[in-house]
This record gives sequence, structure tokens and C-alpha cells, in this order.
Amino acid sequence: MRLGVLAWALSCWAAVALAADEYAFLGPAPARNFAPIQLIFLNLPFERAATLRAGGIGLRVDSAEANVIATTQGPTESVLKFETNRTVVGARYGIAEHWEVGLDLPFISRFGGFLDPFIDEIEYIFNAGNPERDYFHNNTFGGFSVVRGTTALFSGHKETLELGDLWVSVKRSVATGDTTPRVALRAAVKAPTGDADEVVGSGKPDFGFGVLAEHRLLRRMMLYLDLSIVYPVGPITPARLTLDPILSESFAAEFALTSGVSAVLHQAVYTSPMHGTGTALLNNGVAELGLGLNWACTPSLGLQLLAIDNVSGVESASDFTVLLAAKWIVNRESSLVDRDS
Repeated sequence: MRLGVLAWALSCWAAVALAADEYAFLGPAPARNFAPIQLIFLNLPFERAATLRAGGIGLRVDSAEANVIATTQGPTESVLKFETNRTVVGARYGIAEHWEVGLDLPFISRFGGFLDPFIDEIEYIFNAGNPERDYFHNNTFGGFSVVRGTTALFSGHKETLELGDLWVSVKRSVATGDTTPRVALRAAVKAPTGDADEVVGSGKPDFGFGVLAEHRLLRRMMLYLDLSIVYPVGPITPARLTLDPILSESFAAEFALTSGVSAVLHQAVYTSPMHGTGTALLNNGVAELGLGLNWACTPSLGLQLLAIDNVSGVESASDFTVLLAAKWIVNRESSLVDRDS
């Protein structure tokens, strides 16, 4: 619905895109489950199966602005009305041919935000308003609390650049993808560096494993797939919540509009590690769709924009998310993108 405007813009751009002799494919934006409580768990970001060359160094900064609104009543009462910004500073290093290691530092902020008027306008156009928005003034921090009986499960305040749980990762390319799909395996470990009392960390380590694949389907199109499983360590919160594994699936199709600009269709499904809480806010998974643009400014610098809309209930998901990412390869002999003629 609210992605309709962006879809129209992309279709117009595609209609006037100039033909090119070669196309740069930057890959999927580093999306994950941006629901505010799910940010305390490891959730491997969507990325390419390609690895850096031996000795290659890659830097990236991505920032996701997620609008959140959910209220529940009953045995578990909750009020979540704010925007969360999650900015990640990351580095990758090619330790050997087809091997890559990484370190990511997330910083989390919570405040009133600025997306409410835009969301209201789009919902009005498509006659799909959320009545919960009438309870709060636009761009205000309305609260962050989840309480079951007399026990506060999650309770947070406004935050400015609080360090979340950092993680380290390793990726191994197992199929080069010359004529078949390129495939890579990856693993990650999350350290409990974030403050669990302020809901910017879980207070426990998590362990993740995943498979990445990509394939050039047409001259102008690349397809990407990510399947991951995360084992979060519990129990967490004063209620001693036990945790299930987190399963995630992400798919993206990247279509070259010009030699350096491409449009991206994004789809993802995430499960929640929490169960038996009696509320969809914590138990339910998330399904989402997104549209974006990639711009390969140079072979070593790329910019990405992705707008994500949930197609599941707003209770368990961020209502709307805008993700901006910048990737930079330090070594000139390495390349950020695949260029195919």
C-alpha cells in the first residue's frame, strides 16, 4: 500500500532507463528484523554470497529508521510508540581466498521520530489507516513498556546512540557461481555488550548460522537468497523467558536500470524466539516487503536505499522502515560490485 508511490517511481525510472553495455550489481541492502524488541537478538543481515579477495578490506555504515506503534491489553499490557534508529558501523576483511571475517557495532536510538506525517498521508491515500495512531500525537515518544501482571518484561526510555550487542562473523564461499549459483556459508557470534535493562541488548550471547546464494538470471537481473538460523541464549528478562531458535528467510531481485543504478525488490520472513507469552507482540513472526534503489557510484563505493513495509500485523513488526547503507572497499584491487558485460 504505502509502497505504491515508490513502486510507481521505480516503474517510471525503469521505463526511461538508458541501455548500457555493462551493469553493476551491488546486492541486497543489509535488512533484518527491525522490530524494536527483536533488535536485542542476533539476526544475520541480508548480504551477498560473494567474499572479499584475500587482503581486501571493506567498510560499511547502515542506518535504519523504524516507526513503531503497538498497544495491547489483557494479561500482557504494552505500549510501544516511538521511532528506533539502528546505525551499524561494520568492517570486513578477506583473510584468505574465499574467506572473510567481519565485525559489526550497532548503535540504537529511540525518540519521537519524523515519519508519522508521511505514514498518515500514505494510509489516508490508500484508505488503510491504523486507529492506534489516533491515540498519540505525531512524532512523539509515547512509551515503551511490556508488562505481564506485576512483572515488567521490557521497559525502555528515550535513548541516544546506545551501544547494542556487537557481533563477529565469518563467511566462506563454497561455490564460485561462474555458470551455477554462487553459494556461501556464514556463522556469527553476538556478545552481550548492550544494556539489557534499557532493551538495547539481551544480556546473553547468541550464535547464528546461514546459507547465502546469488544467481544471474537475466542480463539485467540478479537474484539473492538468505536462509539463517540463530540460537539465542536464555532465559531473559525478570520473567525468565525461554527462547526458541530464530529462523529467517530473505529474497531479493535486483534489476539494472542503468550501468550503475538498479532497482531492488525485497521480501523476508522472520520468526520470534519468544513463545508462550500470551501476546502476538512477542510471539508472532514478521513478514515484510520492500522496494529500493542501489547506486554503484564507483567500483569501490556503493549506496543503497530500501523502504520496508510489514505485511503482517503491526503488533509484532515495525510499521514502516527506511534503510540507508553505504559500502566502501578500501583496497583498489578489490571491487564492491560484479560488473558483467
